[in-house]
Amino acid sequence: MQNTKLWLKTLCVVFAVYMLFQLQYGDLGPGFYEGRRSSSCNVLQREYLMPDVKERFRRRRERMLKVCQEVENKEDIDRSIKTRIIYFWKYNVSVCTMTKVGSTNWRTHAQKINEVKGQPMTEGRRTHLINRALDKAVSYTKSTSRWISVRHPLTRLVSCYQDKYRNGSSSSEWKKNNLEEFLFPALLSNGLVYKSQESSRWRKYLAKTGTSVKNLDPKDERLRSSVTFTEFLRHVVHTFEAEEIDKHWKTYGLLCSPCFFEYDYIAKIETHSQDLKYMFEKFRIPSNPQQTVKTRENVLVKVRKDSRYYNTVPLELKEKIYNIYQTDMEMFDYNLPEDYWNTP
Repeated sequence: MQNTKLWLKTLCVVFAVYMLFQLQYGDLGPGFYEGRRSSSCNVLQREYLMPDVKERFRRRRERMLKVCQEVENKEDIDRSIKTRIIYFWKYNVSVCTMTKVGSTNWRTHAQKINEVKGQPMTEGRRTHLINRALDKAVSYTKSTSRWISVRHPLTRLVSCYQDKYRNGSSSSEWKKNNLEEFLFPALLSNGLVYKSQESSRWRKYLAKTGTSVKNLDPKDERLRSSVTFTEFLRHVVHTFEAEEIDKHWKTYGLLCSPCFFEYDYIAKIETHSQDLKYMFEKFRIPSNPQQTVKTRENVLVKVRKDSRYYNTVPLELKEKIYNIYQTDMEMFDYNLPEDYWNTP
């Protein structure tokens, strides 16, 4: 009997050690999901399970550098410097910010940290820096601790659709400037026509872009005041093919040039509360990174909901979207939803 108890205790200890080992290095650890089309939620849970945040950052950077060596990543260094990167001057830190990836929160932090009242992207010190020769601005930026925030490219597209395209709502709920910037181009990309065909704003837009569109019968189904998520994705693909890409869905390479700047710290929207807490404390930056960060539970729920948007997207279009953002996903360790390749 005593031998049986001893055997059971030994078995429990061995199992506990095995689970800890797997969590850190094995099938439950970071390597498990590499190269696999597993659930995005599993990836997030895995990152939360990693107790050593410092090690998390090391692995993220290591992966980024590895992918940069393996693929040709399209980058725009000049645009990254001039339109994306902000600076925390006293702390020798630069941050590449991107629309739909917490850029508003970063600007709020920069206002407080740099003690500026206006837009931190146009404050005097930054304007002076980017107006110098590009190599000077690059040299200064590379001398700082370089940070970047990312999120899953597929959920970023959903966020853009929900925000800029009003989640498929009619144009009566749109801001006027968003009609010309987002709705009208998306309609034309899909061979659709604005429902208010005689609208002066629509007519002016057609004239400004030199676009000729025939008037349609009022009952024609191509008359629209909104676009579906699938139509939005078709528009995204069209903008890449035409090389007229909106900043809200440009790749991370085109926005932040990660292979050139080799960012020291990669924060993820999905784990921002932990990431920013570590970064701000390490650099003794007096700001509250917890202010506008969602809880883990909210993030996981949102990821699950966002992945459902792709359930009705045709397979051919999914392939095009994946090809566009594949490098971003590989570089920053994001996987496709389990059912992404399922056909509607």
